[in-house]
Amino acid sequence: MPLLQKPKKWAALALVASVACISVVVWCMFSVKGGTMGFRDAAGITRLTVQVSAGIAIFSTVILIVSLIRRELISSLMSGIAALMLSALVFVAVTSQPSEYDSPAGPALNDISTDTLDPPQFDAVAGVRPSDSNTLVYPGESAVARQAVAFPDIAPIQSELGSQAAFERSLKIVADSGWKLIAEDDVSGVIEAVATTAFFGFKDDIVIRVRDTGNSSIIDIRSHSRVGRGDRGQNAKRIRQFIEDF
Repeated sequence: MPLLQKPKKWAALALVASVACISVVVWCMFSVKGGTMGFRDAAGITRLTVQVSAGIAIFSTVILIVSLIRRELISSLMSGIAALMLSALVFVAVTSQPSEYDSPAGPALNDISTDTLDPPQFDAVAGVRPSDSNTLVYPGESAVARQAVAFPDIAPIQSELGSQAAFERSLKIVADSGWKLIAEDDVSGVIEAVATTAFFGFKDDIVIRVRDTGNSSIIDIRSHSRVGRGDRGQNAKRIRQFIEDF
């Protein structure tokens, strides 16, 4: 069997293929960040590359096992590196991209708010968003119900701080989080910012609202994805981090 007779040859081929797959995904990343490729095109190419990568990763694992049995160090090393690289690629690509499709359980979530009855409203960010971005209109009751099931812990922050102190703390968290500040108004208590994801450079819009309740305050935060129908939990993760930091 050729696979058993020449594992070094197949291991080298798997390693080259892994580098090629990684190069394609990196190209998609930089193309999206640079604005030369749209999200949907990049997502399609990446999805196909990930499917190919998963197959090559399985193949590389088989080569690794054969090489270990035959005690061929070089082919074991090459196939092992290929399998690890491709596994990492699949993980990063799958977890870092918004979902373009609805989930089987119902409408996907891409807009999360601590207050689903009276969510903070976006204003200033509307002027810096591409025309083909997702709508800023808050989703309907089905999304609200799904958020309650998926993220029951996400709720307004009840703070003993006065509204001005809470507003200043919120501004500091925005800066510490590396979000781009778009607007701040300590009269209305509203802060708007944009977060950029690490790999593909996707931008998510954020609005924070601080309301006075006498000697204390209530802080709400809403995080919304510009692209994709689902966010793979990234907006909820961002809101949870803000709550924890606050």
